[in-house]
Amino acid sequence: MTEVKVATLNLFNKVGRWGERMPLVVDQFVELAPDVIGLQEVDLTIDQGMALCRAVNSRVGESPRYWIYHMTRPGRAAHFLANAFMSRLPAEAHEGLDYLTFESVAHRLRVKLPDGKLLDCYNTHLHYPPEAVEERLAQAKKLRVWVDTWKGANAVVVSGDFNAYPGEPTLDLMKEKFVSAHEAANGREPEKTWPTPVNTYDPSPPGTLDYIFVDGAKVKSASLAFDKPHPLDADLFPSDHLGLVAVLEVG
Repeated sequence: MTEVKVATLNLFNKVGRWGERMPLVVDQFVELAPDVIGLQEVDLTIDQGMALCRAVNSRVGESPRYWIYHMTRPGRAAHFLANAFMSRLPAEAHEGLDYLTFESVAHRLRVKLPDGKLLDCYNTHLHYPPEAVEERLAQAKKLRVWVDTWKGANAVVVSGDFNAYPGEPTLDLMKEKFVSAHEAANGREPEKTWPTPVNTYDPSPPGTLDYIFVDGAKVKSASLAFDKPHPLDADLFPSDHLGLVAVLEVG
């Protein structure tokens, strides 16, 4: 069995005091030390992903360094709502899926584990408004079909900001094939992954919107991540979302 640590975090691009948030993200990233992480809302106008990758790599010492793989949206949101993977495992393939609705995309990174096994990681950010239940479901159906077209991996992880509250059909669809890592490890989903006090303008109800779904691997542990506020400012978190992390065993 090979152990691998995967994570997800919506960065909230550069809004919400990013200059103050970035050190928190870097500190907690280095402490977490994921093998692969999927990021959403990466701002290309400030080269946010590369800046984060360089900052983390300056702190990892003799550990393997991270590489970053971007996948941006089409249209008007391209510059500030990109997705990205950061991985310290060697990549075998990288490609994207345009949902062709609401400028939303997903992407896949196939990585090779130290023992030669292959892990397919998918990173997505589904359509946002809470009332867009059917729109998210349609995107999730496309995601499921796309995932099923790729063969040859020993295990599959699908993670990201699904913008889907517990009880939505999008989550039912995902759980037909995958297990939710947090639910498998803890018997339930987190109380919430959104919002933190960083988000001061969106009045939508709090809830669990972010997930790590797994197929073909055993979930050893899972928990919230990027969930520690600044020690001197209880309203300053790494993002307006909390992240998730899971330790998996790939047989």
